This record gives sequence, C-alpha cells and structure tokens, in this order.
Amino acid sequence: MASDEEVVEDDKVIGEEEEEVDAEEEPVEGSEEEPVEDGEKAVGTPNVADPVYAYILGVSKIPDELGEWDVPHLLYELRKAEAQGLGDRAKRIRRLVWMFCNLKPNKCPLYSFTTKCPLGMEKSCRAFAFAKKRQRGRGWYKE
Repeated sequence: MASDEEVVEDDKVIGEEEEEVDAEEEPVEGSEEEPVEDGEKAVGTPNVADPVYAYILGVSKIPDELGEWDVPHLLYELRKAEAQGLGDRAKRIRRLVWMFCNLKPNKCPLYSFTTKCPLGMEKSCRAFAFAKKRQRGRGWYKE
C-alpha cells in the first residue's frame, strides 16, 4: 500500500502575529519595558505639540507667543482649572494672561488707574505687576 502523503522537512509554521526573520535581522523577544528597581520611579512626560498647552500642563517653559490661543480662551481654561481645583495649572494660566493681555499698557487698570478690569483679573495681575524681581517666576532661589 502506497500512501499519497509526502513528508516535507523544510516547512516552517508561522503564527498570525509573527513574521519570518531574515538572517541579517534579529528577532525581538520579550517586552520593550525595562524593569524598575526598588526605590526608583518611572516618569514619563506627555508629548504635547502645542507649546502653550504644554506650559499649561507644566511640561515646558513659558512660550514666546500664544499662537492659536487668545486671552478669552485662556480665561475659559482658567475658570475650568479653578472649578476642577487645579491650582498649579490655574497659576500658570494666570501668568500667561498677564504676559499676553491685549489690554496692557493703555487700557489696563493697573497702568491707567481705572477702577475695574474688564477681564476680572485685578488681584492676580496686581501680584504679577508689583512682585519684586527676585519673587517673579521660579528663579527666586537663584541669586
């Protein structure tokens, strides 16, 4: 009795998520994560393309310009941050409003001695305007 089956020795079985590796390439085994030793923290930073939003999140330095942002949108984000209880984020947004306010210097109540700020930022802007030089920003420890 002869059978119709042939024995093939060079067959390779490849799973659905696997692919064949050439002789020049090396297969990657295991995970790409590195183990963290005791006492160490794994810290990752978010990848944010917008420099203003990256500053609001506290990831980057103060941007040179607002780009697509404007002061009313910053005020909206400020109110939202205050409602959520995010004090650090609100402080960074206040600093951006102070730096890029379109009312300065002619229409600002701090400079023109009018009584009311149309944006409602009298207290926070007063703190930025009359802060001593060594108290501005985070450079107070650098003397």
